[in-house]
Amino acid sequence: MTLEHDRAPPSTDVSPLETEVGSHASECFDSASHGGPGQFEVISSDERLAIGQTLSGRYRIERELGEGGMGVVYLATDEQVAGETFAIKVLKKALQPEALEQLREEVRKTRKLSHPNIIDVHSVNVDGTRLYVLMEYLEGKSLNALLDEEFGRGMPFSHAWPIIEDVGAALCNAHDHNVIHSDLKPANIFVTTSGRTKLLDFGIARVSRGPLLHAPAGPRALTPAYASCEMLEGKEADRRDDIYSFACVIYEMLCGERPFGDITALGARQDAAQMPPLQALSREQNATLARALAFDRDTRTGTVEALLAGLGADSKPRSGPGALLAAVSIAALAAVGLSYLALDRLWVSQHSVVIEGAAWNRQQADLPATAAFNPPPRSIAVVPFVNLSGDKEQEYFSDGLTEELLNSLAQIKDLQVAARTSSFSFREHPDIVTVAHKLNVAAVLEGSVRRSAQTVRVTAQLINATTGFHLWSKTYDRDLGDVLKLQTEIATAVAEALKVTLLGDISQKIELGGTRNPAAFDAFLRGSKAFRSRRDEPKDIQTAITEYTEAIRLDGDFAIAFAGRSFALSVYAEEVATGTAVRAAFESAEADARRAIALAPELAEARLALAHVFENGSLNFARAREEYERAVALAPGNADVLRFSGLFASYMGHFDTGSAALRRAVVLDPLDRRSHTALGEALYVTRRYAEATTAFAEAIRLNPGYKAAYGQRGLAFHGLGDLTSARASCETKRDYWVSQQCLAVVYHKLGRHADAEVELPKIKATLGQAGAYQYATIYAQWGRHTKALEWLDTAMRLRDPGLELLKTDPLLDPLRRESRFQAIERALNFPWY
Repeated sequence: MTLEHDRAPPSTDVSPLETEVGSHASECFDSASHGGPGQFEVISSDERLAIGQTLSGRYRIERELGEGGMGVVYLATDEQVAGETFAIKVLKKALQPEALEQLREEVRKTRKLSHPNIIDVHSVNVDGTRLYVLMEYLEGKSLNALLDEEFGRGMPFSHAWPIIEDVGAALCNAHDHNVIHSDLKPANIFVTTSGRTKLLDFGIARVSRGPLLHAPAGPRALTPAYASCEMLEGKEADRRDDIYSFACVIYEMLCGERPFGDITALGARQDAAQMPPLQALSREQNATLARALAFDRDTRTGTVEALLAGLGADSKPRSGPGALLAAVSIAALAAVGLSYLALDRLWVSQHSVVIEGAAWNRQQADLPATAAFNPPPRSIAVVPFVNLSGDKEQEYFSDGLTEELLNSLAQIKDLQVAARTSSFSFREHPDIVTVAHKLNVAAVLEGSVRRSAQTVRVTAQLINATTGFHLWSKTYDRDLGDVLKLQTEIATAVAEALKVTLLGDISQKIELGGTRNPAAFDAFLRGSKAFRSRRDEPKDIQTAITEYTEAIRLDGDFAIAFAGRSFALSVYAEEVATGTAVRAAFESAEADARRAIALAPELAEARLALAHVFENGSLNFARAREEYERAVALAPGNADVLRFSGLFASYMGHFDTGSAALRRAVVLDPLDRRSHTALGEALYVTRRYAEATTAFAEAIRLNPGYKAAYGQRGLAFHGLGDLTSARASCETKRDYWVSQQCLAVVYHKLGRHADAEVELPKIKATLGQAGAYQYATIYAQWGRHTKALEWLDTAMRLRDPGLELLKTDPLLDPLRRESRFQAIERALNFPWY
């Protein structure tokens, strides 16, 4: 059985560039230390590991990423865990035994921080004469590189603030754990292609500064330009030294220069220098920054929180000289695939600075706070059209018409359209400003529907979300038989109002797979409503099948109805049917999907339905991949297509493609917990456990009643080694089978074996043999490999859809070296990417 993904039928792809991690890793252990006699032989700077060579018989070198003063960094894959990649730093300098132990202790401290804005450093290892550090592999660029390449004169505050907040969050977490970074600089700040900022080099700096690395006498700070007076004087570091360094970095981000030029803090103090104020900041913000740069610890800002509060309050920063350059840089970055600024909108729900009049403060209303409301110019949300028919039973018609219009607009490749779930969350008299800010769109389409017998009046109006002015409005009176033509007219008018260049014949695209039979269309809308409501009323899945069948009876060429029934039949097979009825339902679903494709080969929903059948009905993953890729090519702006295809790609081990699609789905549908849940699942199988917990937490925030997310988040905490949080999350909804699976694993890890054994019968009572795959994961984690493999054999015999997870599921890692497991994996014939 698969996890509950809330699979439902029915932009531009985000393809993250795998940029050189050398810009972070080459700096990660950079120091001025010198070699000398020690436990390990000094490795010369020109000695390189060969591509394909392995360290410790496990980590295969894929390519070199960069070089720093202390070592060379490589990208490596874990040959024991499918899909796992690391950055490996092979040190070039000698270490004495006590330095090795100190280095390992610092790594252990760093691992305890476990924060999404702090790089994961896993272990210090020895392979022969080589000493290497295993750490998280990041894709993106260091802040140092960004400032050099993109923002030579500094970046606008609106772009700098998300980075500042992320770094501040990392430092707050470290200081709360009594850990001081002590070498904060742009080279140790890394902006990933996903838009998250990571702080690097915790703890390593303290080891590399000391005499254990044979460092010469002199200043103990690694990077004097960012070090406080106390650090340069060799005093023991405390959090106020990190604050000084942080303020230096912030100043350089905003203007491209260090606050005291090329002289150190000691030199600046001797010269009685003062920080030149920045034009991009208000007087209060400049004063805040100056306090953080005080030469004397006792007068310096005491906490990171105080620094952030001072920078984010009081007055709105004025446009700086880097604003124009930043705009140019956005285009340049998008061209090379770096999503640091191109994914600005991903930061909308994560960061809290907003502009209100002349003041910067934290938003008190239920709006996601942003540094500035700057949505993509060709972006739109379609909120539910109001039902004015006087009959609540007719609401399905106005909702259905809105959804069909939304889907029609989504087919315009130049237009970014917020997905249905997020748009439909604004049903009750939506405030346009609220809608626009929450969905980060430039325009909102709203309207009303009045139906009477066989005629319908639709009033639509397009509103500029920034100014509040109407861009366009019109009223249509039509016979129901022309309803699809009506959608075409509205979509075309909206596109023209937004000055979008259409690709191809929009009318042909919109009417693809539709019907001109009013009764068939009416039945289709009733079926769609029932399908969506199945989460609250499981019996509605059968109602949906019945209504789709009626639509097909009335119009045998209604391709969209065939695609809808295909999806409904697949869900029926997965969630309701038992015994031979499961196979029969999947076979009918496949027949419907093929019929839809025969009627409309370019219909993305039909391709998606067939991919779903291949993935879950026949476990034909190679064919599923083909159909998913076709669906994405046909509808790159469809959040459902991105969600399904992205999760599938991640399960198959194609993590870059999968996570990019899922992050795009979150952008298009930010208020749908399914998008965040799917992203969390993908991050989990990619072993990005900390990020996965964040994604699941967002899904829970959006829908606290969503039971599966609690267990999934618990398993992610388990992956992090945080068993206390794992247990707490899983026990929150302990009556649900995902939580029970999680508790069986976590209790066992905690040594509560009897409690773990109690959970297994609970799952079996719910799932029966349909949970064969889940039982295998539990036995694998319990160390009972024979029993786990027996259940995998059962899952193979039953064609359990859960087997799609086998290639990448962390819970099955203990079995991967078993010959029987490897035989099952070969039999499943996972596609190669």
